[in-house]
Amino acid sequence: MSTTGGCLCRQLRYEVDGTPAYAGFCHCPDCRRATGTGHSCFIGYPTDAVRISGEARAFGVVGGSGAQSYRHFCPVCGTHVFGRRDPDDGTLTIYAGTLDEPEKFRPAVAVFVRSRLDWDRSALDLQERQTLE
Repeated sequence: MSTTGGCLCRQLRYEVDGTPAYAGFCHCPDCRRATGTGHSCFIGYPTDAVRISGEARAFGVVGGSGAQSYRHFCPVCGTHVFGRRDPDDGTLTIYAGTLDEPEKFRPAVAVFVRSRLDWDRSALDLQERQTLE
């Protein structure tokens, strides 16, 4: 199964083959600030299953897990499209809002729920943890 998506101006695109390793909501403060809302919606794929076209820039921060986290964005329109961690865990995280068919997003877990804001409650029945590990 092929999944496609990209940024607002369509200069940065991706295509993914296969099924996600994980998918869900992250409530950490960094994701809230990066998305401008209560959580990010993420889908993790094996890195070798993702093909990126177009230019991406990255911004790195040390995340709540202690790992370096890089958010890759389009330098033209600024859309955050994908992320990765260092040390590399073999996955690339696609931000679900960038999917061409976002209705295919199937979250299964909510992470960093200790940081979740009271006004950001999902009606979905998700497994809740502090990290993906």
